[in-house]
Amino acid sequence: MAFSWCQSLSHQSYWSEFDLKGVKIKVKSPKSQAFQDASDKIPPYFWVKGFRNRVRRLLGRKLRKHSFPIHPGYSEARNLVGHGTVAELGMLSNQARDFVVEVFGDVGDVADTSSVSENQSLSSLESGPRVVQLKLSTDLQSWKDTQHAAGNILPPKGTGLKQASAQTLSKIGATDWPDALKTNNALFGCGIASLLMGAADATTMFSNYVTDMVFYYEHGYNYVYPTLEPLLQKGLEDPHALRTPGGRERRDAVSLGKQYIQGKIALENQHKKNLSYRSARLDRRTAQIVSLSESSLLGMAAEAIARGFDPAAVMADLVFSSPGTDVVDVGCDLVNSEVMNSFLNVTDITETGVVSEEVLHKIYDAYAAIGARMLTQRWHEPVARMCAALYTWHIQNDRHMFFRRALLGWSKARKTPAKPQFEADFDEAFDKQFRTTGFSRPLDAKHACNGEDTCNHVNDFFHRHQDKPLLKELWWQLVTGPLEYIRGGQVDEEREYDLAEGSRLAMADLFSRGQVLEMVWIIAHANFHAWQVNYLFEAAMFGSILDGGKLAGKLDRQEESQD
Repeated sequence: MAFSWCQSLSHQSYWSEFDLKGVKIKVKSPKSQAFQDASDKIPPYFWVKGFRNRVRRLLGRKLRKHSFPIHPGYSEARNLVGHGTVAELGMLSNQARDFVVEVFGDVGDVADTSSVSENQSLSSLESGPRVVQLKLSTDLQSWKDTQHAAGNILPPKGTGLKQASAQTLSKIGATDWPDALKTNNALFGCGIASLLMGAADATTMFSNYVTDMVFYYEHGYNYVYPTLEPLLQKGLEDPHALRTPGGRERRDAVSLGKQYIQGKIALENQHKKNLSYRSARLDRRTAQIVSLSESSLLGMAAEAIARGFDPAAVMADLVFSSPGTDVVDVGCDLVNSEVMNSFLNVTDITETGVVSEEVLHKIYDAYAAIGARMLTQRWHEPVARMCAALYTWHIQNDRHMFFRRALLGWSKARKTPAKPQFEADFDEAFDKQFRTTGFSRPLDAKHACNGEDTCNHVNDFFHRHQDKPLLKELWWQLVTGPLEYIRGGQVDEEREYDLAEGSRLAMADLFSRGQVLEMVWIIAHANFHAWQVNYLFEAAMFGSILDGGKLAGKLDRQEESQD
């Protein structure tokens, strides 16, 4: 046992400058009926711990591997990702980079007058420019003008640099972590994603969070925190984490993702003054390839696949993270320097250049269908957990002002739950030219809920977990409380802060108690409600159209100082 003990001690000393006691939580394996149809499919939270695995490591044998199902569907994703090796992910990332270079190469060739009338269509995707000029439909522009005249203007995005509260940091045990890791944006973004997913062991989980900070290059963190680059490199070179199941694949894929991110950032910096009201044109295949890299979290996918999760489902989940992020930025990305918004890239919009309410509803429903199985049936799989937490991230990141967006756009959102609730794969919801098809099928009756604010599934869940009252508190902070505020229709900045901070504290508390799986389920179902039950995502999408335009010709992140 000495060798295994020395390895563990060595890994702890690798990160000894930071106190990691707070992440060494105890997460019990779920009881048989704790989660509907899922309890027996969930691997241990720290998946290389335990006596048997210690013996295997000592004897130089491979660790016991959990068996994961191959899911039906996801046909095109399966064809694209293959076995999901790092080499295959690298080929897809290279294709995404080549496409983005092509897009920005066309930016200078698109005149401001290149938009067409609402009844015209641009040439086929095989010819013509890769970038088109967009405009709001007459009706949406009129609504925006009326709302702005009434003072209903969405403020510009925040930089996402505010530090988490002392109470939150204390509950997670993150008080002495690097500053870049302690912002609400990071801690409740990639941080909470890593904490929800689990890892080989606690210190590897922290190391994984460090590597996922590559995501925040897109937010300009490398300009604000000079120590971020060496910290990231340390995570990529972590000798113990590299030996864990999927650890090397994760870090190799992070490096691939970093190349994509930095390449795109350089192009955006070069062309930022010419990107307002412009969007890239894609076909369905390219849309999935680009979204895979746009997530900036390729490492999570590589690790999950290396551990044995279905490569096609993992790819589908990571692809969904793009619309899961972009849905709240549709209007903002119209006016700022973003040409890769997965809503504005859909051919329903790019073939006419017109962003209309009718088309946005169609695109919204397509993505709502695509995410449904992940959020209700496969919520416990690694990348699904990250996607579920996109909802809480929008609320908590001091950047997206989710409640303000939803309140401002509430009049445009549907007020009755989808009946029936529905699902579809990406290659069913969109045709090959990346147009919406309108196709969906009813969600499996076992996973569809009754559509009440606190639905039958949530009430059943509370009944099965009566000894964990914090779960009810989290649901209130994420669903019931926000609905009360948004339906009230009156902007209250203090109440928005209280709801966001309340959810942060509740999640930090649940994590410290080891109630991670229960928290994941609550977050995933709250996310599903936001897409198909209470339509808070749709409200936020329309609210984003009321952006005041202060970032026109600029990047929506902290930029490099010109001093």
